[in-house]
Amino acid sequence: MSVDLALPAVSEPRAGETTRTSGFLQRSLPVYLILGTFFVVTLPLSLYAVAEPDFFKRYDGLVVFYVCFFSITHFVLTLTIYLQSANLRYFSSTRINRAVYFLIPISIFVLFDLYSVLQVAAAFPIFAILFRCGIRFFDFHHFNRQNFGVLQLFKARSRATFPKWLKRAENLYFFSLSLWLMQTFLNDGKFNGDAGHLAITLPVVAVLLTVVLYGFAKAWIGSTHRPALLVPLGYLLLQSASAALAIYVTSLYFLSLAMHYVEYHVLMTPRCFKTELDNHSGVDRIFARLRGNKLLFYTLLLASAAWITAASIGIISPQQSLTERSGPLGYSLLLGLFDGIFVFHYFIESFIWKFNDPYYRRTLGPLYFGGNARRVGND
Repeated sequence: MSVDLALPAVSEPRAGETTRTSGFLQRSLPVYLILGTFFVVTLPLSLYAVAEPDFFKRYDGLVVFYVCFFSITHFVLTLTIYLQSANLRYFSSTRINRAVYFLIPISIFVLFDLYSVLQVAAAFPIFAILFRCGIRFFDFHHFNRQNFGVLQLFKARSRATFPKWLKRAENLYFFSLSLWLMQTFLNDGKFNGDAGHLAITLPVVAVLLTVVLYGFAKAWIGSTHRPALLVPLGYLLLQSASAALAIYVTSLYFLSLAMHYVEYHVLMTPRCFKTELDNHSGVDRIFARLRGNKLLFYTLLLASAAWITAASIGIISPQQSLTERSGPLGYSLLLGLFDGIFVFHYFIESFIWKFNDPYYRRTLGPLYFGGNARRVGND
């Protein structure tokens, strides 16, 4: 997820102005679910994984459940945006949109299938290493871009006035975490404690974090809703702690993503169940049936994720092998499809949350921040 603002302003109504219906992010439960995930899932499982070195090698019930319930479902959920006719019309409205939402995603799946079927890694091992490292950095960057985006949503929710420069500082801070995650990954997945390395990396990250916290301090001083600032601040610190776990050892990255997975499910709820549908559209009528029964909707989602998980156990791991995986043609195509789903998700998520896009601003703004309900004082 990559949220590009301008976000809709959230302010108290005055006489003669319109009130706003409550938006999804103005409620407390979504915030509790997202922030609580760190303490309920990330931290306990990380401590358990540190205490049990073979945690990721066993594929026991706990690991399989985490993979299926948290990880794979969040990848599959992305596909639901194609089930709504308004989105499909927007996706096909211009050449650029058709390339972004159809051509490039299809190309991603074709690329990974060709990569797997042609056994590119076996023929070009150096290229395979660079290719897989590139995907890994894309993964880290996706994680931190979503952190940046959700932080902007929580800042807008707080109704505080932040310094204009703060968003750039936050962007640089999260990007520096992506680089540090990559450095640990390239160091055989272990924290690089070399003094020369830390002399460069640590001060940069520390300075950027200090600048970001200074921006929050300025917002705190000028805010009349100070308790609401604790939500974006808490989110910033908890996601920083999640990244720190994976900076310490890459194997913990999989568990560091728990908040990432849960917040995606939480934030997709309005897009799945509250968007307007067109009764004249066959696609929308099907989607209306699915979302009309939440138990059915999530049962199908979980079943799809369970099938992918069952088919990929032992093939796709938190740290994918850099060597090629061989097998029959159908098997290789299936592997390419699984890899493609992940990269498809990374790519498409960088576009479908752009609030500075008039389409998403118009359709998503009221869902998350409320809409005009009536005139106050001039009824």
